[in-house]
Amino acid sequence: MSKTPQHEFPEDWRKISNEEAISHIKYLLEHYEEYDIEKYGNGNTLTINGIIIAPMNIYDCKMFLVAQKVYGEHLDLDIYPLIQQLFDVCAKEVKKREQQSEKQAAIKAKNAYRKGTIINVIGCCFTVIVLVAGTYAIVKLVNMGKQERAKQIKIENEVKRYEKTLPNYKEYEQVKVQIQNYRDSLENTGR
Repeated sequence: MSKTPQHEFPEDWRKISNEEAISHIKYLLEHYEEYDIEKYGNGNTLTINGIIIAPMNIYDCKMFLVAQKVYGEHLDLDIYPLIQQLFDVCAKEVKKREQQSEKQAAIKAKNAYRKGTIINVIGCCFTVIVLVAGTYAIVKLVNMGKQERAKQIKIENEVKRYEKTLPNYKEYEQVKVQIQNYRDSLENTGR
């Protein structure tokens, strides 16, 4: 998210004047979207471009700790409202980015589900084709002579060995059992 910064921020704001701090905060208010903004610690503290902004409440006096300097509601009337505004804007931006990330994750999960469904459908189609081919081969075996049957049994054994190497063999076996169970239930109900 963070681009190459066009603005340099001091690491320790105790070494700068309030005028300089106001300049940095105004810049961040205009350009906050260009920077990484994250929750820090217990989630009540934020960082923007590595600058920690932590709200504090000491003896009913609201304060902010910004890059190692404390700004109080009653002491720093020129800068405190700007810090509050920056904190509020950044908190909203963090929520917005989290929601976007959640939406993207949901879209990825949905797409993965669709891909899985398509693969399952293809696997089922493959299984049906194998079942139909197998059924056809069995019917053909019944109608053949002994020599032809022996030859076909050899071929069928080779086909079965080959089937076991296929990627959807387990699903095929499961579907085969399901079809047999269905066939048995139809026979038991007298349909």
